[in-house]
Formats: sequence, C-alpha cells, structure tokens
Amino acid sequence: MAKEKKQPNSNLLGIIIPICIAIAVVIGLAISGKVTSNRDKVNPTVTATKPVVSESVTEPQDAKVTIVAVGDNLIHNTLIDAGKQDDGSLDYSAFYENISTYIKSADIACINQETMLGGKDFEYQGYPMFNTPWEVGTAAINAGFDVFTCATNHSLDVQKFAGIEKECEFFKNHPEVVHIGTNSTEEEYNTVTYYEKNGIKFALLNYTYGTNGISIPEDKPWCIDMLDEDKVKADLKKARANADCVIVFPHWGTENSHEINDLQKKYVKIFSDGGADIVIGTHPHVLQPVEWVTNEATGKKMIVYYSIGNFISHQTNLNQMCGGMAELTVERIDGKIQVTSAQLAPVVDFYRNTGNGYKFSVYRLSDYTDDIASEHAKDGASVKYFTNLSKKIIGEEFLDLN
Repeated sequence: MAKEKKQPNSNLLGIIIPICIAIAVVIGLAISGKVTSNRDKVNPTVTATKPVVSESVTEPQDAKVTIVAVGDNLIHNTLIDAGKQDDGSLDYSAFYENISTYIKSADIACINQETMLGGKDFEYQGYPMFNTPWEVGTAAINAGFDVFTCATNHSLDVQKFAGIEKECEFFKNHPEVVHIGTNSTEEEYNTVTYYEKNGIKFALLNYTYGTNGISIPEDKPWCIDMLDEDKVKADLKKARANADCVIVFPHWGTENSHEINDLQKKYVKIFSDGGADIVIGTHPHVLQPVEWVTNEATGKKMIVYYSIGNFISHQTNLNQMCGGMAELTVERIDGKIQVTSAQLAPVVDFYRNTGNGYKFSVYRLSDYTDDIASEHAKDGASVKYFTNLSKKIIGEEFLDLN
C-alpha cells in the first residue's frame, strides 16, 4: 500500500506566515530609515534636539489701572497724642477711616510720608524736627496705601541717617508695600523702583528739593534722593527704557503758595524731555494747579499736579486744610499706554477739640457736610469755603466734586 502524502499542518502555517510578514516589514522599515537618515545628513529636514515650532508675536493685552495719590501725611505733636490709647498703645486708624473706601478702591494708592517714620527708638516729636511712630505707617497701610513717597525736606530730621535707617527698616517689615525716596544702601539709591499692576509696569521716582539746611552725611550721600538734574535725567532714562508708564513725585515748590515757582517750571521741562507720563507734586501744603504739558519736540503729553497739598496735619490756615486726591486712569489700548483720565478730588483735613486734646480725620469734600463742618475746630472751615477755593485753583476739566 502506497504511503499517503502528509499535508502541512494548517495551524503551523497560521503561525509561520504572519512571522515572515512581520520580519519583512521590519527589514523594509530599517532600510527606509537608513536611507532617510543618510539623506538627512546631506540635506537635514529637522534637528535632533529642537522640533520646528511656528513662532508668533503676542500683542500685549489691553489693560487698565486706577491710581490715587494724596498729599502730606504731616504728623504734628497733637496728632501723635491723638493716637494714644488707654492701655498705652498707639492706634491711628481713625485718621483714615472716613476716606479709606476711596483708597482701597484704587489699584494703586500713594501717600506722601512727609515726616520721618523713625519709630520708638527716638523721641516722638512734631514741628520742627519730626519723628513719627511706626503705628502711623501701619494705619496708612491698613487704610489701603501701597506706595509711600519719603523724600521730603524732613527726611534728615531724626539724627540724619539713623532715622532713615529706621524708616527703611519699617518698610522692610512690610513687604506688601513699597517706599521710595530714602535709602538704606547705595544700591537702593542706584535702583529705579518698578510696580506692576494688571499687566502695566510703572516706574516710580521721588525727589526732594532740599532738607531744611541739614547737610547730607558725607559718607552716605545716597541716603536720600535729591532733586539733582543729573540724577533725575539718569533715572528717567532707565525708567523710560524699562517701564510702560513713568510717574515722578517731586517734593518742590514754595510753601503756602498757590503759585508755581521757577524751580517747578525748570523740572517740568526736564521731566517732559525725559519721557515722564505723570508728575504729582507735594511740599507747598496747599493746592496748586493741574495741567497737561505737551513736549515741544516729541508731542508727548504729560499730566502735572503741581501740588496736591496736605492730607492730614495740624496746620491751622484754612487753605492748608484743603488738599487733593489725584485720581488717574492709565490704560493700554491697542498696545499704546495712555493716561485716559486725570482728575483731582478735594479732601478736607478735619479736627475737633475734645476738651482733652484733638481728634483728627480726613474727608473727601464730597462727603464733608455742614454738620461735620460745624464741629471743626477752625472757624470758617465750611463746605462753601473749600469748594470755592478748589474751583479757584483747579481747572474745571480736572476738578472732581462728586
């Protein structure tokens, strides 16, 4: 009987055939890969370490920042005493409680710290050589202030550099705010301060015309920012190169005068030529005009508040009791930074005699009523007087009485 021819096992074929196909595919891919690799060496299409990514330039987003700035936080002996509590502590929150709503509503709120925050290491004093408790600074921070300008004619009142050193220590203990104008190191003096809010970067500059005849320490000429032409121009150049908006806070002008003096006119031109956007002045203790200044060479407009007067003090002339709150809006629109609104809201420095000292507070004029005025320790501190004074000094375009 002839032997039957054995047929291949169908199960075995089902295994071998797929394996052969897989081997062929691998060999084909290897050959293809080698060819592609060789071709890339001659004419590379990608790099090994960095994939090709299409690059696009992102335009800065439109943005808006609201700013308020108030004048001199001028702390006389009577104000120091007003903060003394029965338990011996100091609390000055009452100074700002009637205006803090406006302060806190702004994106950036600035105050001129006229008197040195030397603190308890030195005797507390009022006029003429001021030393102010740290608790005043704490109350202002709690009221909503973000920026303190400290270069004033009283910056050397407390044993020259010793007071500045303590003031700087206070602000180092409060990193949530910034202060400018006084310096504990030379590095601070040579550094422009920037403050970024809502995607807009601000440069903040602060200078004083003088220090009441007190000489700056020869070994620490950097401890205070003086209104020195070379210094100002150098700072403006750095600021303009690195910020969207430049704000200058000069301590200048003639005390108790509503008129603009020659030094102010000189530096307005320097600020304008250096590209500043906003100028907010202090020192005269009374209001001075607000105006737009257009640079003759560039056409750039700059808003100037020559003096926003006192914020709180125990100065006793009626016109010294009417200060101003600068109110500004800075916007980026289609990539361009603009000051889109600039106004001034008058504020009233209010104090009454309790029979056991004075109580002090600040009111926005729009909140100051005849009933409140009737309790003012100064005769004539009426709504009508402060309204008429404000209208006389501040142009209608800028005056905010609402």
